[in-house]
Amino acid sequence: MDIDYYNVLGLKRTSSNFDILNAFRKIIHKYGMEKLNEDQTICRLNAFEAYDVLSDPFWREMYDQFGVRAIKLGVFVNKEKDMRRNNGKQSAYFSIKQLNKFTYFYGLRSIYGSTNPYAHIISMLLNKKATINVGVKQDVEKIPIYLTLNEIFYGALKKINIPKSDGTQCITNLKIPKGLPVNSEIVHELPDGRTVIFITNDLPHKHFVRSGQDLISTYSVTIEEMMFGVQFIIRTIDNKQLRVNITQVITYVVVTKDELALSNATCNRIFRMKTPSYQKVIRGEGMPAYGENCDKRGNIVLKFKIEIPRDFSVIKKIICKTASETEGFRSLRK
Repeated sequence: MDIDYYNVLGLKRTSSNFDILNAFRKIIHKYGMEKLNEDQTICRLNAFEAYDVLSDPFWREMYDQFGVRAIKLGVFVNKEKDMRRNNGKQSAYFSIKQLNKFTYFYGLRSIYGSTNPYAHIISMLLNKKATINVGVKQDVEKIPIYLTLNEIFYGALKKINIPKSDGTQCITNLKIPKGLPVNSEIVHELPDGRTVIFITNDLPHKHFVRSGQDLISTYSVTIEEMMFGVQFIIRTIDNKQLRVNITQVITYVVVTKDELALSNATCNRIFRMKTPSYQKVIRGEGMPAYGENCDKRGNIVLKFKIEIPRDFSVIKKIICKTASETEGFRSLRK
């Protein structure tokens, strides 16, 4: 059965390009990306096909005159009329509209700057881990770009200078989606008509290393800091200040001098872990997810390396320090 592209988008034939884009957006956001049934999936794919045709003036005119069959199968020209136009020489031809073919690859890439601004949604619709490549030649130039965690956290519009072969530079604005995964590939058309692929990399952060949606930070802690209860101030990407006391991760057991003198006294008797592997997980304070679930965030994972001396006599001296020595101890670390 032929598809009525205008009916798919809920439009009249007199609708403007702006109306077509707005109608397409409404259909895209009508359903969530999760748990789509077969009918909903077909409706969304029909919407992509309708937008692909109606957003192009040439193919919209072709559709208005000849219908969807002309778009998919081509338009055959009347041979007799064509012969009269060519002084009796017989020539029959047809034109075929080949809709954009989407080639899927394993991995996760972002598509912005393609002819279809919602092309990346198709990849999530058909395969959550899919990467979409829209009509890109195999020999296109690949350019690495480096993003800060702040740019990835909030999303950004990044201005990039790209050198040309004649020594000049081409300036383009590249949209960075919120929560974009590392090593994503963004297919982008430059103002001069060239198509390039930007490969994203994370710039080093002062405190955090990104692992998926989680942010990992590692701290070294001395025995003195652990015993006196050092407190860490963690500043998140969105400028929140979180306080974590080392005693939430590891604590020590107070022992008597007689117990310290025993030969079987060990570090394991004095120090006890409260969390596995000296880690503290702060949930919901990591990086946002990529795509429609960008409101969901990963975690901050704090890893602590406890510097425990191998010589147990050193530990004895530390434990036996007087309380007066703790007054000048710095209890906060940033």
